[in-house]
Amino acid sequence: MKILLLEDEEHTREFFIKMLKEITEVKEVMATADGNEAINLALHRKPHLILIDIELDGQDINGLQVAKSLLENDQEVFLVFITGYTKYALESFSVHPYDYILKPVNKNRMQNLIKEISIKIEKFNFKPLIITYADKIYQIDPSEVIFIEKDNNISFIHTDRGVFKTYYTLQELQDLLGSTMFRSHKSYLINSKYIDTIKVNPNRTYQVNFREYKKTAMMSRQGYKEYRNRLSLVR
Repeated sequence: MKILLLEDEEHTREFFIKMLKEITEVKEVMATADGNEAINLALHRKPHLILIDIELDGQDINGLQVAKSLLENDQEVFLVFITGYTKYALESFSVHPYDYILKPVNKNRMQNLIKEISIKIEKFNFKPLIITYADKIYQIDPSEVIFIEKDNNISFIHTDRGVFKTYYTLQELQDLLGSTMFRSHKSYLINSKYIDTIKVNPNRTYQVNFREYKKTAMMSRQGYKEYRNRLSLVR
């Protein structure tokens, strides 16, 4: 998810940037203190979510005016107001924001909000994975992918409906499937929502077992560290 942050107070802006970058679903954070620059960034960089401070000191435009301008160009963007003042609550709803958060912002509150919006974006932007192999074309729902295994120059996509072959590389498949997949091993991509248990092997690698799926995948020590980190961010 790409996020644009409009916050005129430097310390608060840096606090939000650090917080957002620690959230799994967030892939890019753009930040500015200037309302007019925020409008320009939104127009050219197309963020999924815009966090807006309503009161912008010393500027010829406030957060509400920025929001109205943004909606003229993109009515599908998610707008969330962040402010230390309750007095703007009623007026802010005239532009139909997705949410209104009062400062100080709780990290869990922000994390849950990002996750909720991310799910909505994925549903809205749903695109099937289209692969071709042996003169056949297959359409796969990304949510059905349990894991992907690379063997020589062929990737094996494991789903409940069966195993599909493709010449796509793991990196290409990760780019196509997005944040639901993570690189557990140089030869594996895993959808973490299907993981049941992880078993330590004698060679200090890990065997990944999946819910209601008999085949297993591998996880390296580095992959295990990344998986643990992902878990800590969603608690």
